[in-house]
Amino acid sequence: MFFKFFAGVPMDEMDTFPLLPLGRWLLMTGIYLLMISFHFDISRQNRRFAMVRYSRVLRWWRIHFLKNLFDGVLAAIIFLGVFKIIELLVLQKSMESLKEIFVVSVLWTVHAAVLSAGFLFLELLNIRKIIPGAILLFEGFTFLGGFRLKEIAKFMFGSWGMYVQSNLYEDRYGFPVISVILIQAAIIAGLFRLGGYLLKGREMDGV
Repeated sequence: MFFKFFAGVPMDEMDTFPLLPLGRWLLMTGIYLLMISFHFDISRQNRRFAMVRYSRVLRWWRIHFLKNLFDGVLAAIIFLGVFKIIELLVLQKSMESLKEIFVVSVLWTVHAAVLSAGFLFLELLNIRKIIPGAILLFEGFTFLGGFRLKEIAKFMFGSWGMYVQSNLYEDRYGFPVISVILIQAAIIAGLFRLGGYLLKGREMDGV
């Protein structure tokens, strides 16, 4: 169960439309997005009071972004852990090795961190109601971009959290794990800087 829901869509299931495995992946992603959406809603309610405490909006953005990014990573770890514990209680055994559990968890958590960072940035655009759906669609469509052409699957954002799409599982077409983790870290840093740039513009305009 853990492997099926969090490891992604195997390459050997990509010759036909992978409705069931992709559905399981997007279900877990959707649940996670709803979790952080609820948490960020609570954080948003205190935003005006928090911004008053800081002399500059950029300082608020740095603290807000890092705190909620950490909370998003923590939520991902708890989500994975609770799912695995429930599986162990129900099945009384684990079908995966400790190494597989660790790698699946790391890749999924890093990918979840990027989704959290994207969520936080999109909130600045005042489109909060459509953020979970927009991210989920982006996740699905970018995965499907490499659906027919396995050669480009490694470059698709939607596959980057999938262990079975990595070179640790699929030597020929899998994405390089270290490189993708570094790219996702750069995306998080880029979203942080872009958000700061956006807020700086608003501050200069007196918004």
